[in-house]
Amino acid sequence: MKKYRADIVVTLKNGVRDPQGAAIDTVLKRTGMEESAEVHVGKYFNLVISGENEESAKQKLDKICEDVLSNPILESYKVERFTEV
Repeated sequence: MKKYRADIVVTLKNGVRDPQGAAIDTVLKRTGMEESAEVHVGKYFNLVISGENEESAKQKLDKICEDVLSNPILESYKVERFTEV
């Protein structure tokens, strides 16, 4: 069985209210650091998964992302890195 390392970023979908991002944006405006930062808050995951081959590991990773790491109704995910270890 091969092992693969994956970096995943989960963010809210467009149109979903992001109160944490809005709060950070407000602080940046109030302090004069940035007028319009358009901050979006997300989650970052780094995990190692196993698979018979790259394709089976990617399928497993998609299932993990959809069922465990994200809420598919409100969030989307992006695999930033996927490499064999």
